[in-house]
Amino acid sequence: MPYVRGTFTGDRARQMARFGTLSSRCIRATPWWPEEVCEKVERIIWRVYLLGEAGEDWHEFTAYDKRGKVLGVHRMDSY
Repeated sequence: MPYVRGTFTGDRARQMARFGTLSSRCIRATPWWPEEVCEKVERIIWRVYLLGEAGEDWHEFTAYDKRGKVLGVHRMDSY
């Protein structure tokens, strides 16, 4: 069952998309999406999926533009 862990907007959302991290201190950038997508990002919603079994949990980041259109989804496994 997924639940929303956080919502990021504006410059913070674009920074996350470009650097591929929640941290504001990025040593090495690994963009989640190409730059043409990152520049359109207006909001990112962070959802966590917990299925209860070890190794089956993940985080999902969905990027939206200013009209609410989904620009991309980035999924990461939980460790």
